[in-house]
Amino acid sequence: MAGIKRKEYLLYLANVRAEEQQAYDRGYRMTRKSIEEIREEFQAKYGSIYYIKH
Repeated sequence: MAGIKRKEYLLYLANVRAEEQQAYDRGYRMTRKSIEEIREEFQAKYGSIYYIKH
């Protein structure tokens, strides 16, 4: 069974994708970050992407 992802992670992921889309819309051509890169960034800043029930 997969864990429940934290809403903070899902919002972070959505924000990264939105920023990438905005840059593209302004004419910047860049390589999108992989899900793994985004997950690693989030974990380095905030900890696990999964909700830990206590």
